[in-house]
Amino acid sequence: MKTRLHQIVTVTSVLTCGSFAVAGPDWTELGDAGSDPRSAQIPLGDGDINSLSGNLGDRGTEFDFEDMYYFGVSDPGSFSLSIAVADFDAQLFVFHITNAGAALGLLANDDMSEESSLPMLTSMATDGTGVVLDLPGDYLVAVAGRGRNPISSTGLIFDMASPTEISGADGPGGLNRLIGWEGEGETGSYRIDMTGTVFPEVPAPSSLALLGLAGFAARRRR
Repeated sequence: MKTRLHQIVTVTSVLTCGSFAVAGPDWTELGDAGSDPRSAQIPLGDGDINSLSGNLGDRGTEFDFEDMYYFGVSDPGSFSLSIAVADFDAQLFVFHITNAGAALGLLANDDMSEESSLPMLTSMATDGTGVVLDLPGDYLVAVAGRGRNPISSTGLIFDMASPTEISGADGPGGLNRLIGWEGEGETGSYRIDMTGTVFPEVPAPSSLALLGLAGFAARRRR
């Protein structure tokens, strides 16, 4: 199981070795970004964040089929997330963060068009659900291969009837919090390009220990 402890150890190792640049607009996965709000990676920086890069695959003891990150939305009107580069068939998912630190499904996409298998999300669902990301604040984004999907206690959170739709959380599990993932996914490297986004300002309470380790504001540039 991916744990916050694993992430703390990884970040501690990074912060205690070498020299560090001031945070840039691009973040590269440190160790393994987790698959739920407690183990999701928190990019450390200030101001705009333009991209997230990472890798899904063999972690030695288990396969890593999904990565999740905190991020901030500064301008919902210009908000977008898109997989610009990937060597597998990727999907994107965005989640609300509740006051209790849980994740609720918001938007998802498999393919940005019939010509491209790379996903793209804007602030509005296109599947008739009427879901809109219209408030600035912190959210969670997850990347997973096609066939690997988030679930709640009542089933799939998203029902993507068409691979090109931007789906609201319209699955049988759409009203309940994320508890895991199901299905056989794909693995490989990826880069998520972002607009209208900033580094997260207020992390989940369970993540404060991680930021405490990095309190002297050391930064990781892609």
